[in-house]
Amino acid sequence: MRRSIRRFLFSACAVLLPLAALAGDPQPTAGTTEQEASSEGSAQNGPPQLPWQPGPLTAPIGDALAEIELPEGYVFLDRPGTLELLRQTGNLTGESELATIASASDSNWFVIFEWDPSGWVDDADHDKLDADALLASLMEGDRAANEERKRLGLPKLELVGWHEPPHYDAATNNLTWATEAKTEHGVILNRLVKLLGRRGVMSATLVASPDELPAAKTEVDRLLAEYSFVSGNSYAEYLPGTDKAAGYGLGALVVGGVLAKTGLLAKLWKPIAAAAVAAFAGIQRLLGRKKASTPNA
Repeated sequence: MRRSIRRFLFSACAVLLPLAALAGDPQPTAGTTEQEASSEGSAQNGPPQLPWQPGPLTAPIGDALAEIELPEGYVFLDRPGTLELLRQTGNLTGESELATIASASDSNWFVIFEWDPSGWVDDADHDKLDADALLASLMEGDRAANEERKRLGLPKLELVGWHEPPHYDAATNNLTWATEAKTEHGVILNRLVKLLGRRGVMSATLVASPDELPAAKTEVDRLLAEYSFVSGNSYAEYLPGTDKAAGYGLGALVVGGVLAKTGLLAKLWKPIAAAAVAAFAGIQRLLGRKKASTPNA
């Protein structure tokens, strides 16, 4: 049976992941026994397979925090799988990463969900978002981020500007924007949707190739329409005076959060794809050994 390959594009680079992992164990190719296929997989010494779960399913995001109704044609990774995906693509991991969704077709995008329990974010400034001023703040923080990237041995990442200026949907309490950046490898586009909740903010970061982003964001927005906080966690259920408030608004959320009042970034701006570009050579070597050990691959 012909082995399918899905491609995740990071700017001009591609990281190859097997679609066989979607359903669990890989299927043997034609003329190969299961035992031989198992031995072949061990010999390839490639990255661990990812435990993709195919739709349709109600996919939990976090522990009784949120969920998304994922239709057929899409796949899901829980937190352990997401951490493995991030490790394979050279990204730092922490406590915030909870889940991943992607297309089961050859579409070149995926979405990482991250949770920030910072508290309820006041959206009263939704009609006062100044895209130019916010971009200037991000670029200031970008200089500090590049110092940190240099310290970690990662390549420089330069923020170019907005691909999609910040805008807020008061009906869904979602804040959305997309940035364009460049590295020595090419252009990187990251699109973020901040899903405001009662006790914090869920970030849905779309990573896609520049050519595919316009179609991907339409597809992802349709999927996010099926996202919801579990009862008790929604934005509308916030109890003033009882629940924790973040202490900042939407503009501060764009430039990094709690330290925005002082003009500093609370969190270094690091698009998920950026570190993947830096680590691509290492992943490519692993896949190169896999290819070399598989005749007629």
